[in-house]
Amino acid sequence: MGRKTNITLIGMPASGKSSVGVVLAKRLGKKFVDTDIVIQEKYGKLLKELIKEHGDDGFREIEDEVNASLDVTDSIISPGGSVVYGEKAMEHLKEISVVIYLELSYTAIKSRLGDLRERGITLKEGQTLKDLYLERTPLYEKYADITVNEMKKTLAKTIDEICEILGEKPKKKRNFKSRRFPKNKNGKEKNVREKSGRLSKDKPKEKTQKEKISKDVSKKEKFVKSSTLQKTDRKADNNQRKNKKRYFKKNEN
Repeated sequence: MGRKTNITLIGMPASGKSSVGVVLAKRLGKKFVDTDIVIQEKYGKLLKELIKEHGDDGFREIEDEVNASLDVTDSIISPGGSVVYGEKAMEHLKEISVVIYLELSYTAIKSRLGDLRERGITLKEGQTLKDLYLERTPLYEKYADITVNEMKKTLAKTIDEICEILGEKPKKKRNFKSRRFPKNKNGKEKNVREKSGRLSKDKPKEKTQKEKISKDVSKKEKFVKSSTLQKTDRKADNNQRKNKKRYFKKNEN
């Protein structure tokens, strides 16, 4: 068999299979296939409705059948967390794809999970989420070709690690700190901005004639205003003196 063009992501619910899968598909130019959605489209019902109708064992048979008959190429496949219970499904997925286990601690899984029923997760009577985690972990490890531990990693770092393992070069990140600008006499970099707001290496433009005229007009307006106020103050002083003279003359008479 030639080189496998598909990648299957397995792991506990809330381990990020869909989030990682969608971005990884974009990065590698592949399609994204969510097998839970494939099941819902085939049967025309939600997962929780299928589980209620067929029970846990009946639903796993449906899941095993759909995953075992999956026929895709150049795709990132994201099956449900319970896919590892189906031997036929896992044999088929390992045959058509590279299987990657997205590993997370129980504490991280518990903090991410919401309503288990809404996610199509059912627990047996007396079974806890931790019991389910401990039951499935060995199966994920058994079927995985590659294990990627996601603890304390961002989505981007997880995807970069997967790409590196697969021999795919991650996209180069732009380093804005490495940009250099002309220096002034003191040896410090100039921080000049153009009209667009972008940093420019050019010297600041001189003021236009229009800006100069506007500034001159503004100065003249301030001068005229100041002169008017001064004249008003002088007139008021003169009127005050005249009123004083009239007052004294009147009193002398």
